Amino acid sequence: MSVCGGYKGSIQRVLTGVGYLISIMIVASGLAACSFIPASGPTSAEIEAQSGNLPSGLNFELVPLDAHVVSALRAYKPSGFGKYFPGKRWAPSHIIGIGDTISVVVWEPGEEGLFSRAENGGRAELGPFVVNQSGTITVPYVGKVHAAGKSVERLQDAIQIALGGKAVDPQVVVTLMENASSLVTVSGAVNKPGQYPLAIRGERLLDVVAKAGGNAHDASETYVTFIRSGKQGRQLLKTVFDYQGENIYVRPGDQIYLAHTPQTFTAFGAVPKVGEYPLQAGEVSLIEALGRVGGLEDGRANSVGMYVFRYESPELVRSMKPETKIASTGAVPVIYQVNMRQAESYFYAQSFMLRDKDIIYVANAYGAELNKFTRILINVLAVGRSSTSVVTF
Repeated sequence: MSVCGGYKGSIQRVLTGVGYLISIMIVASGLAACSFIPASGPTSAEIEAQSGNLPSGLNFELVPLDAHVVSALRAYKPSGFGKYFPGKRWAPSHIIGIGDTISVVVWEPGEEGLFSRAENGGRAELGPFVVNQSGTITVPYVGKVHAAGKSVERLQDAIQIALGGKAVDPQVVVTLMENASSLVTVSGAVNKPGQYPLAIRGERLLDVVAKAGGNAHDASETYVTFIRSGKQGRQLLKTVFDYQGENIYVRPGDQIYLAHTPQTFTAFGAVPKVGEYPLQAGEVSLIEALGRVGGLEDGRANSVGMYVFRYESPELVRSMKPETKIASTGAVPVIYQVNMRQAESYFYAQSFMLRDKDIIYVANAYGAELNKFTRILINVLAVGRSSTSVVTF
């Protein structure tokens, strides 16, 4: 039998006789040592004891919020798209494909040639031409020319040779005006979803989103899913705006999907208004979030036991706690501890920005647990008194 069970089972046996009050104190000490008192969550001592020592294997890092941690959070730049989709500007190979638009300009010297009597004095602009489904274009004085799969230089040579017997020493210049065969797909929460050709100069992620009419919702409430060659990544659109390294160069065949996902945080424990709250547009600091939930509840809250639960990258955790040993390369569960009895903590909390799905938890003060226990003890005393007043014959 457990210690708790032993104490609970002995209540009826010890609530009579001269040793009544002494027995009550023994019962009280037993109840206080057990998990008999109801609570809304773990105490500060329990959180500290469980840090790095959970049997489930989900070991978390307990990080006190101080000037060093705030500085590390400010300096940290997330590497999502920039890390998983590296690469410089996409440089097209100028290989012509179906759907591409090309321009053909012919220069002819002299005065007796096919184009020399043109208004532009020997310069004739033919086209523009769109490469059809069979991969050909139809050029005046030449006829059908197969263009798909050829480089711009090879197509120039082919047209120039074909004009050789008709024009006098023609010089041909072919320009790829629109590389429509190099398409990228944009869908989801954009104003004009569809397939868009990439400009020859090369374009970044935000350039392509702008082509699709821009994001339909606020960037702080929109996630971007980026797919390339079977590899997929997800990032908050606001982060792409804020960090140049996340605004990656796009390549043909890439898929971009925007989803409207409102950002929220959850507050529970010793706060007046337990629940889920929207982060809304822009940034919300920890102090602002506390204001929304009504602050710390008087009489219950442990002012040194306010915590924020979230996952962080291993790189950020190492910058905050260089001595930590992280075996996993994935996200690390972190609990930030805020001591609201220290005046500087209010400045730290003002600089601490909440993220989507953050959890704010305020532990009960030790006095609040004692008050709960006192109420239980009073009830036990009342039961004891009623038991001793019964006369048994």
